[in-house]
Amino acid sequence: METRFTIALWARASAPAADYPTIASNKDWYSGEIRDYTERSNYGFSRTSGQLPGWAIALQPNGAWAWNLGDGTHRLDYQPTTSQRIDDGSWHLIAFSVDANTHQAHLYFDGRQVALYSLTGLEPIYGAPDIPSDSPDLHVEGFQRWDTVHSPEEIARRYQQRDGRQAASYPTHASGEPLRVMAWNIWNGGREDGIDEGVERVVECIRGSGADIVAMQETYGSGPRIADALGYHLYLRSSNLSIISRYPAIGHHDLFRPFNLGGATLALGAERTLKLFSLWLHYLPDFCNDVQRDEATPEGLIEAEHETRASEMQTILEALQPHLDDAEPLIVAGDFNSPSHLDWTQSASSLHCNMAVEWPVSAYMAKAGFTDVYRQVHPDPIADPGHTWTPRNPNSWQDRIDYVYYRAAHLHALEAQVLNQHRVQWPSDHAAVLSTFTLR
Repeated sequence: METRFTIALWARASAPAADYPTIASNKDWYSGEIRDYTERSNYGFSRTSGQLPGWAIALQPNGAWAWNLGDGTHRLDYQPTTSQRIDDGSWHLIAFSVDANTHQAHLYFDGRQVALYSLTGLEPIYGAPDIPSDSPDLHVEGFQRWDTVHSPEEIARRYQQRDGRQAASYPTHASGEPLRVMAWNIWNGGREDGIDEGVERVVECIRGSGADIVAMQETYGSGPRIADALGYHLYLRSSNLSIISRYPAIGHHDLFRPFNLGGATLALGAERTLKLFSLWLHYLPDFCNDVQRDEATPEGLIEAEHETRASEMQTILEALQPHLDDAEPLIVAGDFNSPSHLDWTQSASSLHCNMAVEWPVSAYMAKAGFTDVYRQVHPDPIADPGHTWTPRNPNSWQDRIDYVYYRAAHLHALEAQVLNQHRVQWPSDHAAVLSTFTLR
């Protein structure tokens, strides 16, 4: 049976609360203990009952709302920052929709879509009744449920109908305006240099770059914080993959494994859209060590790639095939964990252990009609090696393993940069790749 519904309510809190009270829920939220989930691949406090089947909207200690969805085994959480607080004396519209058919949930605050979550892998049960909060410090009005998915425009109208306020809108991309796309693995949620300091540095790097869209890897719970700080939209495919974007995601593409590939259609405005996929390939085999072994050969390195990354890439390209020939611009960007055949050429072999290697992952991308932006703009691998691994350890093997690829039919590449500098310390073990386009 397909499950499609929308929940909307108006909420106001008298004060923040440390016990994460529910604003509304359809499960036994208070049966769970409060736990710190922060680890290398997760972030934040919540109740353990978030794993129970059903949904909950709760109040965080910082005064902001939070959303949870569980199926008894797995859970999803959206925990925004104080930019979405409801304890400021004003009424706020909180809404979300679930579409089990398309495996996605849209989340809204004050009439504006703030996030799109992939539901792939969750099988929630929604039969329990919906219960607004009975907390004396939480006030809820206008609770409604519809057994259909409301559009962003309908949610925005509902916000405006209450007292004439208009929902904050996302910018539109003007024709001819540069479009800046970043690929960046932020390293364990960007928190290696501190839970707060590290994430703040990630935000500063993105803001300073002027990136409009970030294909992010190792998001690990930091996505809402980064998107909120920038005023951007969040698309979350999995704990690993996200897209942080100046432009909202209007739909997602449920292809391959959620940990390896996450795609969304972004609304640029004026009925123009962009399909963007955030990608992460397997970190093994460890080519950094393998290429330096005395017995290393091009044939052996290529054979090892086919055990993981090359086979993953082939399957991903097969899944992407329906998107390759349509009328929408298409970008695939991320951490490929593999060098490029465009770098390991015969003429540049002195940089690469005197070997020329036809690395299969990049070769497959080229064969499928994708253009490597950095190497297109900087065609000489000797003059511009473009290393992205690793700015945190200059004594380790350096190579280019993070890429922005695009289909040239609808995009024109202008610039490409590798970013690896911060005024204090670059917060990731990967450099970021920033590519600038115009839409044809």
